[in-house]
Amino acid sequence: MPEIVFIDSEISVTTQDICDLGAVRPDKSSFHSASQAEFSRFVSGAEYVCGHNIIGFDLKYVGRLITGSYTPIDTLYLSPLLFPNRPYHKLLKDDKLQTEELNNPLNDSIKAMELFYDEVDAFRRLPKAMRRIFCALLSDKYEYSGFFKFIGM
Repeated sequence: MPEIVFIDSEISVTTQDICDLGAVRPDKSSFHSASQAEFSRFVSGAEYVCGHNIIGFDLKYVGRLITGSYTPIDTLYLSPLLFPNRPYHKLLKDDKLQTEELNNPLNDSIKAMELFYDEVDAFRRLPKAMRRIFCALLSDKYEYSGFFKFIGM
């Protein structure tokens, strides 16, 4: 199986500084700290870097911390494609007791990992013709290409 790491970042709205970072690997090894150097060591070298809205958000801030060549996978784009009956395509924040609390990037990384594997399963359950159609239409689009590369299409 290709090496993949799931990430999330918390960025200050006012200063645009990195406040907190989280990452998890399928073997359940995890990272949670504001240390950019430690984050870089944990995630660098993975063939795939996955998260929820990483293309539109996280990689703008942490992409420079990930050394080596990697392919991004964004669960945000896949969610409406593979789960069209869900009214919202945000990660469920059931770990937050109050809306004013900061997000926990480790928890969000774990949720992104769970969502990603649900998306892989949902894609594999599609009829073969539908999988081919999705691949033909989307595999060359940056937002989807990592997913299709990961699953071998």
